[in-house]
Amino acid sequence: MKRPAICGALALIAALAGTASATGTLRCATHVVDQGTSRDVVVAHCGQPAARKEGDRYWYYDRGSSMLLTRVFFVDDKVEFIDEVPRDEM
Repeated sequence: MKRPAICGALALIAALAGTASATGTLRCATHVVDQGTSRDVVVAHCGQPAARKEGDRYWYYDRGSSMLLTRVFFVDDKVEFIDEVPRDEM
């Protein structure tokens, strides 16, 4: 029966339909950026973001290999969280 394949496909669609997927880290060349990293270090390791929103609190990096963007959220000039969002959010 094809039920397991259909259930698996539906689960994948549901997972992709979410607005964000937490990654927790951003890899830039040989460097890893994660929670607590300063804004200056993010720029030094990853360069300038493709876009910034909400008073420079959200930075968006286009990693180029998927339909998602990496979003970095800052509080007090330190990374609070990193996740992935659909391209239309930028």
